[in-house]
Amino acid sequence: MASTGAKKKRSERLNVRLSEREARLIRLGAEQRGLNITDYILESACTRAEHDLGEARHFELHSRDWQRFSEALDRQAKAKPALRRLFSESTILDER
Repeated sequence: MASTGAKKKRSERLNVRLSEREARLIRLGAEQRGLNITDYILESACTRAEHDLGEARHFELHSRDWQRFSEALDRQAKAKPALRRLFSESTILDER
């Protein structure tokens, strides 16, 4: 879930226009989740943006950054005991 906690200082403002149906849908969704409309919209939009950015298949890097990225990919992998343990545990998917 995106981190959009209401306790964060918010200084930016976005204005949107929406239809009556969209406004009603958003209000109902926020009520269902027990959130105010601002938190509901921010959580939904940030979650979607994180997903979309995570799905990106094309990245543009400055040549200096590309070199650093390539070097990181070429480096020998380090053993991570905690990660090895995590992947050796069964998951909810294994129970099906």
